[in-house]
Amino acid sequence: MRRFLRIAVSFILCLSVGQAIEVNAEPDYTDSEYWNEKCNQYEDEDEAACKAYYDFLMDSREDLKEMRKEAEERIAKYEEDIAAYHEELKQIQEDIDARESEIEDLNQKINALQADINMKQAQIEVKETEIQANEDEIEKIREKLKRRMEMEQVTMRTSQYIDVIMGAETFEQLVRILAGMSSITQFEQRVIGEYYDIIADLTAKKIEIAEAMAALQEAQAEVDESRAQIVEKRDSLIIMRFEVQKTEELAEQQRAQAEAEGTSLVADIQNINALMASIAKKGSLSGIAITEGWTFPVPGSNKSAGTWFYNSGGVHLGFDFAAPVGSNIYAVGNGVILHSANGCPTYGYLGNTCGGQIGGSSGGGNQVYLLTIVNDGLYAVKYCHMMLDSPLATGTIVEAGDIVGQVGSSGNSSGAHCHLEVFYLGPARDLADYASTWNGDLSFGCGWFYEALNRRCETGVGAPCRIRPETLFGG
Repeated sequence: MRRFLRIAVSFILCLSVGQAIEVNAEPDYTDSEYWNEKCNQYEDEDEAACKAYYDFLMDSREDLKEMRKEAEERIAKYEEDIAAYHEELKQIQEDIDARESEIEDLNQKINALQADINMKQAQIEVKETEIQANEDEIEKIREKLKRRMEMEQVTMRTSQYIDVIMGAETFEQLVRILAGMSSITQFEQRVIGEYYDIIADLTAKKIEIAEAMAALQEAQAEVDESRAQIVEKRDSLIIMRFEVQKTEELAEQQRAQAEAEGTSLVADIQNINALMASIAKKGSLSGIAITEGWTFPVPGSNKSAGTWFYNSGGVHLGFDFAAPVGSNIYAVGNGVILHSANGCPTYGYLGNTCGGQIGGSSGGGNQVYLLTIVNDGLYAVKYCHMMLDSPLATGTIVEAGDIVGQVGSSGNSSGAHCHLEVFYLGPARDLADYASTWNGDLSFGCGWFYEALNRRCETGVGAPCRIRPETLFGG
């Protein structure tokens, strides 16, 4: 309705000054490059059209606000999911710790049983050696007694008992045999007594060996059972660890989706536009030289995640330069800090949404948006997760290689790094054209999450589109 009234008023005003106009459909204000250039320093006759264009931008901004609200609602849901995943991980890890403790107890039990088995085996070997010695001694006595009886068999009539006595295999058998013999001399009785003692000792040792062997078999069975339990518990650990991995991947994907959808609309865009217009009037933006080639943003850093996906499969719209907290982050080209957000603690955590409430991307922590001209193109460069109080202020003019902030781990982050995204905005032109009419969209018209994947320059879409940072800085 407001737009209709504006058109009607413009129509009446035009008639009042005698201008003949043709009523046409509303101009195509989506051609932002044309209207930005036209309305940056418009002539009087363009005032109505440019005001209508401004209203169009404000209406678009309302649409973006609604999109931001929807994204924030999804982010809140992701945070709930991530919290649930972390609770599940905690429970699984407790089960794993308990299972590993049980396995350790079983291993200690096995070691103790094995030591007992080794001792019993040593004892058995000693007993077997003693038995062998006893058997050798028994054989000697047996031969001695046999010879003695053979020598006296004429008068003692003992011949009939020799084989019977010598055939006794146990002490009990020997006692029964001797009890029935009456014609044995005192000498033979002494020799037979020695024989009896040796057989008794031999029998006792064989009983000890049998008992030791039984204990050994029992201990070995217990060891085998414990080892079987370990195998079972280790199998369950493998399953648990797989569950942990899958749960961590789900949490990572949700975290990545929350971060990707955290791109928002700057709330104080009118103040930013006014600031940029003021800088432009001073000629500062027009005086920025075109940069020849890209400057590396974080010297000495390593890649911790690439574009366009995490290893776990979650969407990742930029390149992560891992470096110690406090490492300098540099401007990749000459330009102006189009927007800066500061106020998050230097150290965040996975699922932390800090960034959106301070005027930046949700989860991006402390962040800077650089507008620059490199070679023949206009670009926006997004830096995230900076140290608290390190981002340069909005409106700061920089040259390639100037420090724009320091590496931190603020917002949705599990380690120190600088997350960097690059947006191609079209052919090189005066920075003032873009800066003073920017609509505050921190995705620069390139969308969020899976939608953003449809705005990749490498697929052939035109500006605005996302550039893979690796093509500019390697990695």
